[in-house]
Amino acid sequence: MLMLSTLHALLSQVLSAPHLHTAVLLTPAGELVSFASEPSRPKDEIRIIVGLCGEVWQETREQGYGMVDSELGRIIVLPVDEFTGGPEQVFSEEHQPLMLIALNATDAVEWEELQTKGKALATHLAKPLSKFRELMTVRKSSPVTTAATSPAPAHM
Repeated sequence: MLMLSTLHALLSQVLSAPHLHTAVLLTPAGELVSFASEPSRPKDEIRIIVGLCGEVWQETREQGYGMVDSELGRIIVLPVDEFTGGPEQVFSEEHQPLMLIALNATDAVEWEELQTKGKALATHLAKPLSKFRELMTVRKSSPVTTAATSPAPAHM
């Protein structure tokens, strides 16, 4: 079972305030799972970060990570996955990561540092989360035709 307090504590460990101030765990669909920030940020601001991260991930997932400079600072988005394909792992609509890690910092933090800390955190979370892959991944199902959705019969 995933303990939110444990996730929060783990996300808090990567922070180095005031420069690396926010860490977020979210789903590839852009749903907030857990976050830590120092100093504490309003949840609305965290939701803005989550929304931005979801968009960044959708645009950059083929690269395996995304980076953006925004009004909220530097944000890096990294996949939490088993990394079976190594650093060249390709993510697509068919193969989404288990979760995403987003780190938010001021421009005083170098991109390489954000990437290093984010990868370390993602790798740490990947193994325990991989046990839940079947429960966490959303499968695309074929559309079901019902009487309510099927076209009306043609009248002759």
